[in-house]
Amino acid sequence: MAVLGYEPTPEELEAIRRGEDPRANEGKEPPPSNAPAANGRPRRPPDNRAVPDDPTPAETGPASCVILRWLDSATVSVEAEGRREVVALAGLSAQEDAASEERALSDRMNRWTYGTAARLRYPLKDAKGQVVYRDTEGRLLAALD
Repeated sequence: MAVLGYEPTPEELEAIRRGEDPRANEGKEPPPSNAPAANGRPRRPPDNRAVPDDPTPAETGPASCVILRWLDSATVSVEAEGRREVVALAGLSAQEDAASEERALSDRMNRWTYGTAARLRYPLKDAKGQVVYRDTEGRLLAALD
């Protein structure tokens, strides 16, 4: 997937000046999803710790972020709570038609430019009415406000 219109943030420029790779953690395995498994039960933690019969509430998502770069019209890389996260915009997907995708991406990039602070809202709920914070790929599922 090509990165369209990437411009480093001031924090990334400082890291580059120090000789660091500001995007070094982007290729690492994403955090686990809190979406339920096919049987409706919570997924087991990756380190095989026992899951109690009455599981504790799932991890919540960050409330705010700073826009780092747009990957496509429905996916954005952000910094939230000191970590880089990929946000899949809830209810949206990239356009199939190149012209439509370009218009949608341009509209979102004009609204939420690089370095802009944004609030994250989590509109999706599972069958039990609990908020779903991540998809099966570990991306945050949120809307930008």
